[in-house]
Amino acid sequence: MGMRIGNASSVGSSQGAGIANWQQRQQSFKDLFAAVQAGDVSGAQKAYSGLTGGGTVKGNGALAQIGQALNGGDIAGARKATQALLASRSAHHHHQGGQIAGASPVAASPGTSSGAGSLLNLTA
Repeated sequence: MGMRIGNASSVGSSQGAGIANWQQRQQSFKDLFAAVQAGDVSGAQKAYSGLTGGGTVKGNGALAQIGQALNGGDIAGARKATQALLASRSAHHHHQGGQIAGASPVAASPGTSSGAGSLLNLTA
């Protein structure tokens, strides 16, 4: 007796949405860093808002410090915080052996499943 759990197309579409979301977030970070480095407070504020969904990040982390600096129009403070964020990301990336934390070594195309674990087949 066999039982199949899961839907391959829903798995693939959710992975595709996740990849698209990750790519959008990466682009938002790039836009933020470029605007801060260019000294464009307005552009940096817009990119930060897009990255955070219009809200602010709470806490003392580098992303929160970038937001605080941008809210005050302090581009030099935002630049310093972006450098700290980049340094921490670089150190984390290096610590992970050149691989982004949580990233799977298997690449899947958007809308497709990566294979292993995408469907569960039980046979009794």
